[in-house]
Amino acid sequence: MIDLVIPVARRPRLAALVGAAFLSVAGSGCGSGQAGGTGGSGGTTQGAGGGAAGQTATGGAGGSAGRGGTTASGSAGTGGGAGRGGSGGTIGRPPPQPILSMMSPGWNLGNSFDATPNETSWGNPTPNQTLIRAVHAAGFNTLRIPVTWTNHIGAGPAYTIDSAWMAKVTQTAQWAVAEGMFVFVNTHHDADGQWITFPATASAAAAVAAEVKAVWTQIATAFRSFDARLMLECFNEPHNVNGNDAATQTDLNMYLEACVNAIRGTGGANATRLIMIQPVGASPLQDGIQSMMNASIIGDPNLLISIHTYHPTNFGLSETRYAWGSVDDYTSMRNSIALEIRAWLPTQPVVIGEWGSMGAQAMTNRVAHALAYSQDVTTAGMVPLWWDNGGSGSGSYGLFNRTTGAQTFPTIVSAIMTGVNNGQTAPNNWATPANP
Repeated sequence: MIDLVIPVARRPRLAALVGAAFLSVAGSGCGSGQAGGTGGSGGTTQGAGGGAAGQTATGGAGGSAGRGGTTASGSAGTGGGAGRGGSGGTIGRPPPQPILSMMSPGWNLGNSFDATPNETSWGNPTPNQTLIRAVHAAGFNTLRIPVTWTNHIGAGPAYTIDSAWMAKVTQTAQWAVAEGMFVFVNTHHDADGQWITFPATASAAAAVAAEVKAVWTQIATAFRSFDARLMLECFNEPHNVNGNDAATQTDLNMYLEACVNAIRGTGGANATRLIMIQPVGASPLQDGIQSMMNASIIGDPNLLISIHTYHPTNFGLSETRYAWGSVDDYTSMRNSIALEIRAWLPTQPVVIGEWGSMGAQAMTNRVAHALAYSQDVTTAGMVPLWWDNGGSGSGSYGLFNRTTGAQTFPTIVSAIMTGVNNGQTAPNNWATPANP
């Protein structure tokens, strides 16, 4: 594994909201930082056709059969069950919870397509099929592909996306879908003060929303023929230098509405495709979450909500060593999920879109934390997606060699898998120091 130190001239990423203020962390989390055959799966796609609450519908067709394995023992999966008819009622948004259990755990292809100006600018090689296959073979069921489109968008009003860039992104997504993985594609650092900004005037914010619509119409069109395993994520940690104020929350809701409506407007599979949205900064702060719930699109039955945590930030976002693993650490972790995120989003489908720990932390602590956090997130009915920025060294979250796909920290990978398995055994099966 090559130790890559990549100097990237960009302002610190506002990585997490702590209390009432942003915690500014340079080069960590999903900022620039340091870069660097399996058996078949069964049919997992649910049948379509369930009606929205308050409507009546007939069951849809059964899901498609899973792909056969590439090893001798891999056998083709069976088809998914037929969709159930909708029932009458007043519940506004029945969450697509069953799919969450099939998505855990997940992995981020960070510091690749989200790098600027291109996928190799921050030191990682162009993603290849060998890597994607290795990530899936390790047990990760979901791939998040962060993409920064800024340098690949033409002038307005068309804002045409470069076709070669789009082809690279769609090819990588196709490799993962072909493996049977779930896949997220987003607009990533575009909201880091690039073109998705939070201007002071309503007219300027409306112009940003118009570009959001134009760009997302093109992205959605490019993925319209993909099956339901392909999902879209509107933004990444959308934030304003003023923090989590009311004006920023209002603008973000306008941008979320533009994004979701643009995707839905392309029709086909996109009419019901799962879309992931985030509050300001992707933060677990209550007021930002509650504000997002006022967006006009929130009643869409096929939305997921993403939160980024790096809990606790003095471990997950720090290169200063912290000996994580005390009784208080386990209690704080559980409370951050059960008494905060789940208290504020009690029924919504939630994905922890980014979490992890850096190479600066002691391996024993990293392994214990990875097992405990993946277990607690999973037992709470949420999906953990590890942030991987490639490379090696104190600022790296990398778990794989980006060229060969070899695991660079197999004990952390194993801990994540154990934690997810533990969490799936029963609700409220929280990790403890004596019973991780």
